[in-house]
Amino acid sequence: MCFEIDAQQICEQLEGTDRRQKTKILEDLRDLCQNAPDNMSTEKMAESFDQLYLHLLKSYDDRFESVRDHAVQAVNAFLQRLPPMDFHLLNVVSTLSERMGKAETVEPSEEIRLLYIGQLNLMVCQYAKMGNVGVFRECYPQVVKILIKSIKDDYPLVQREGCSTLVNLARVADTREIRPFTESLLVALYGMLNHKHAQARISAIEAIGRVSLHMDASGEGMRRLFNEVSPLLMDTMPLVRREVGQMGILMLMELLDRYSFFERILPLVLCCLKDDSPEVLNHIHPQWLKCGKLYFEENEAELSQQEISDLPAENYPKGVKRPTIGCRGLVQRSLRLLQLITRETGDWKDNVRLHALKLLYQFVLHAEAAMTAKFFEIYGDLAHACIDPVPEVNAEAAKVADLMGRLLSYDAWIDHGFDGLERNARESYMRCFYHMFTSSLGGTYDQLMQLAKLLRSTDYSHTLKPGFQLYILKLLDTILDKSLKINAGQDELQDLYESVYVSGIKVMALSYSLSGSGNEDVSQGKALIEKIVKLEQISEAKLHERWFHLALKDVENLDAALEDNAEPVMLLDGLINLCLIRDTYIADLIEKVKLVFEHCCDSAQVKVFSSLSVAALLWSKTMDIERERSTQILSHFISQIVEPYLTWKAGSNAEAMRSLAMATLCALAQGAESEAVEVLPSLAKHMPSLLEDRNVTTRHYAIKAIVYFREMSVEDLKPLAYATMQRMDDPSAGIRVLAALAVGKLKPKFSDSEKEAEHEKEVWEAFVKRAMDLLLLYHESPEKDIKAAAAVTLKVLAQSHPEAWEERYQRALAMAYKKDQLDELYKKLTIKDVPQSESSTTS
Repeated sequence: MCFEIDAQQICEQLEGTDRRQKTKILEDLRDLCQNAPDNMSTEKMAESFDQLYLHLLKSYDDRFESVRDHAVQAVNAFLQRLPPMDFHLLNVVSTLSERMGKAETVEPSEEIRLLYIGQLNLMVCQYAKMGNVGVFRECYPQVVKILIKSIKDDYPLVQREGCSTLVNLARVADTREIRPFTESLLVALYGMLNHKHAQARISAIEAIGRVSLHMDASGEGMRRLFNEVSPLLMDTMPLVRREVGQMGILMLMELLDRYSFFERILPLVLCCLKDDSPEVLNHIHPQWLKCGKLYFEENEAELSQQEISDLPAENYPKGVKRPTIGCRGLVQRSLRLLQLITRETGDWKDNVRLHALKLLYQFVLHAEAAMTAKFFEIYGDLAHACIDPVPEVNAEAAKVADLMGRLLSYDAWIDHGFDGLERNARESYMRCFYHMFTSSLGGTYDQLMQLAKLLRSTDYSHTLKPGFQLYILKLLDTILDKSLKINAGQDELQDLYESVYVSGIKVMALSYSLSGSGNEDVSQGKALIEKIVKLEQISEAKLHERWFHLALKDVENLDAALEDNAEPVMLLDGLINLCLIRDTYIADLIEKVKLVFEHCCDSAQVKVFSSLSVAALLWSKTMDIERERSTQILSHFISQIVEPYLTWKAGSNAEAMRSLAMATLCALAQGAESEAVEVLPSLAKHMPSLLEDRNVTTRHYAIKAIVYFREMSVEDLKPLAYATMQRMDDPSAGIRVLAALAVGKLKPKFSDSEKEAEHEKEVWEAFVKRAMDLLLLYHESPEKDIKAAAAVTLKVLAQSHPEAWEERYQRALAMAYKKDQLDELYKKLTIKDVPQSESSTTS
């Protein structure tokens, strides 16, 4: 096929005004060039283009869009077949600059603008292929204007094509020639970094990476470049983040002055190594290994010696592959970057803090023990991140602290760690230290003891912050675990366990007072106590008996007007609830309680007294001593704590304390039933007034306690009996029922003298008859509970006093309103006595 055209005719047609004719001739010309055989000489085509190019380029300014479109396509067809020439380049670029290199938008069509920048891209690729890209040096000002205009275009496809053209140009351009234009190009590209289209952002980042290889690194330009690009490491689109990492890889591999900028380039890559998206990690990691290999080759003499003795830590994190020696070396020479990273861990934006911590993780993973010297500089920032309100952020901070504990030199950082804890008794430092200390392999006896004593101090074990309490307990658990791996004597270990116990029980007590027994801190504390029990090989009760008094001594400042939410009051209250009342420390406990009752506010007194009443229920279980001693202790406890508050005093607090004293006495009567038989009679003088107290709760516990007053003479029991019987008229239905049941359980101890005993029985029988009259009266009550209680007690009294029962029944029958019900009750209560009397007669 021969390339023959009538150039003059084509020129005349292009100068005409017929749109269709011009479009047709341009289309034919394009097809002719495209369909020309590959082996055809280009001389004829070049000759034809020399004749046509002025009219073709003039058509770029045609008023018809279709003509401009076909003109660009026709010139493209020629350029693809012709060898690169300075003459053609300058002419085409000049025309493109007229159409697209001005401040105002000359070309209104987005599609045509895309063709213009595509044509420039074509020339860059063609000239690069021919090795003749140097000719661009003469028209760089025009090319740059076109590129900047395309990058700032409103049409995303034009912007992306402009970035692609710039990338291709930067690949082949001479640095000295293009450097004067890099700053203006980068400023234009920065404007695309916030583009709403992810592909546009990706194109901009790729172009920035390529241009950065040519820029002057000595000025502020490089600093601005990193500041502009770094935020895109947190972009929502994974491919954008991947492109930022790719830019970092490019700079690590090809930037001439890369050694000076390692600390700014590395974050671009390291962040991608901790990215949540596999497509980012899988793309960047192999290239990161290449960067490490290049660095190793460039520093082989130094790194090869280091590699011989550079063994991984014994407790290297499982599931984590150790970076290569070259990758580690890259990071280890950039330790100044730590200050920049840790500063961002306190940023106000959640995603910035999370990003900084992920970067810090990778930094620690690569730097390993080399960053131990920097530990004290970042300790505070990392500690603060450990209590970040965002769960994802504090979890990442915990991972970093754990990794630091594994990889940093233990002997070098542990003293700084202790110093931080001593100076800053806060949850933040506690969490950070816990994660580091737990994951490390270190820990001598002296260090464990120092830590246990520190946690035992009031700054730590007396805290009221739940999160702080939990990590104190966790750290105490770590101390116990590490104690199994140290060389220490039995006495030394016992001292250690003592400090751990005291610290743990105090934290548990405060947590219990704050939130009750079901919270996580108390559960953690119980597990801690169980572990000490196993280590000491004794029961939990014996453990409390051995060391609880030490915790009780730490309850201080009770001689002040403290409320119930004050730390000393809460600590004492929690200790009573957790460890109850035991022989070895009851004297100390009584003194502490008396201080509360004497000095503290009403609410504090009520809080402690209510806990004592609950603990008293388990007296017989916790006072594991002989009965005689238990009785003596009980008598002392009641006389010191309970009895002073049984007497009536004016005031709402006195009423509450009297009610709690009665509740405690009732609990002691139930919990120490055998001992109470000997102790309670001395308190009988208080009971009548307590049974008539205006407070319903006091009367309730008094009625419940009255049945435990046993082995008393008729004379002593009689006031209690009649006071109890009067409670069957109580306004409270519950108390009426309890009183009805209690009457039947009162049993006096009669005198050994027959004469006195006979008189006492007459006195008691008078009480029984009076009680039967009242019970028979209540048996007619419509209340089911009191009716049932009356039936139960009448049955007891009828069996113990049959003659009195017969008499009171006959008396009541004459006055009864419902005789049939009374008769039925009589038969039910006496039917079992008939066979007994018959059998006794027979015998």
